[in-house]
Amino acid sequence: MTKTLPGLGLIAAVVAVAFQIHNIQPAISPLALCVAFGFSIANFASWPAVAAAGTAFSSKKLMRNGVALLGAQVSVVSLKAIGVKGVITVILVVSFTIFGILALSKLFKMSGELGLLIGVGFGVCGATAVAAIRPQTRATEEETSYAIGLISLCGTLSIFVLPFFGHLMGLSDQTFGAWAGAAVHDVGQVIATASVWSDDAVKSAVVIKLSRVCLLAPIVLILSLRHRKHLKAQGQSAESSAKVPLIPFFVLGFIAVAVIQNVFDIPARIHDDVVLTSKILLGAGLVALGSGVRWKAIRAIGARPMIMGLIAWVIVAGVALVAVRITGI
Repeated sequence: MTKTLPGLGLIAAVVAVAFQIHNIQPAISPLALCVAFGFSIANFASWPAVAAAGTAFSSKKLMRNGVALLGAQVSVVSLKAIGVKGVITVILVVSFTIFGILALSKLFKMSGELGLLIGVGFGVCGATAVAAIRPQTRATEEETSYAIGLISLCGTLSIFVLPFFGHLMGLSDQTFGAWAGAAVHDVGQVIATASVWSDDAVKSAVVIKLSRVCLLAPIVLILSLRHRKHLKAQGQSAESSAKVPLIPFFVLGFIAVAVIQNVFDIPARIHDDVVLTSKILLGAGLVALGSGVRWKAIRAIGARPMIMGLIAWVIVAGVALVAVRITGI
């Protein structure tokens, strides 16, 4: 355990800086910063060899525990608030986003795993969703970092672009808030986008956004089963295949935390502490992930995913607006 201390200390310091910047400017995703800082240190300085054990611990154990605690963000109350019509709308928009981006990724001759990361990130909750599903995909560290960077870029653009077009179309507070909640990726960016409009828009945006987060549980579960099937298809022996659980323990943890969150009356302070702990653990895992990425590998991915992502961002925003206006949520 003592071997992990130098790495954990370094990663803790990086995470602290990322979250402090987020506290100053909430529109900036702390998880995106964690990846960026890990990448920057490794590429422009040197990631210390003594930090290797702590880095490995963070990228696996801490990341998975962070995903498990994400269950605290699943709220059945938010689903009740938007009603059956709203739930159906959210499911359709998220499904269109994921499968539409997967189709675009094929059109642009991209890796299917990168398309999957971008699709789920756009559709559910940005960098948090990417961190949650990454262990259940075959995506490389470079593809994961690329996806998080692209999602962060598009979410930041939304803060400026959506209010501009919202005013042009004369949207109401509720409609604009619902649009922001359905179209923008990271929770902080959703709030930032809606707060440019009004306080009422923020309330509407948060409800829709939390409804999207509820879909993270079934998506993680489906991808877990898909990943296990892939491992078996790779020709593993019966013994080694048996070692791969049908449902990973951290996914069971996610479900358990979500059930506790919705069945019991958890004090707001404890709930907020659990959510923050989840983000910090995910941040630690993403610093470790970023430290393993090299610029040469990022550059090798090319500009096509960036172009595809920007096109997808425009299409998803348009579809979300149409869905919101038709259903009136």
